[in-house]
Amino acid sequence: MRRTAMLALAIVALATAPALAERPTARASGVQAVHTQPRSSSPIVDKLADEERVYLDRCTRLARWCRVVQLDGGPRGWVPGSYLIGSPAKVMVTPFEFSFDPMHPLGGLPGHDHWPFD
Repeated sequence: MRRTAMLALAIVALATAPALAERPTARASGVQAVHTQPRSSSPIVDKLADEERVYLDRCTRLARWCRVVQLDGGPRGWVPGSYLIGSPAKVMVTPFEFSFDPMHPLGGLPGHDHWPFD
């Protein structure tokens, strides 16, 4: 019985592994410049065509900028996140943002924006 359960668990784990290994992808909304840094003033290394699919490497907080890897092996770079279609993929590569400041003694909650002894 125990051996059968372990075998079933191993099969399920192996079956889901490819899904977990898939890289998140998004699609460009319009022709987009690919920058070297996550800011519009940085040099442009390439352009994405309208509807071009790309892998997402990571995004900045709130997915303002996303680092893309082109499927055809073109240059990697940064694109404004608002011009990439694929919210679930962006969520996977965007760092979590607290709704409060975990380092502040009062959590930086609204109405508590000062230190206790100020």
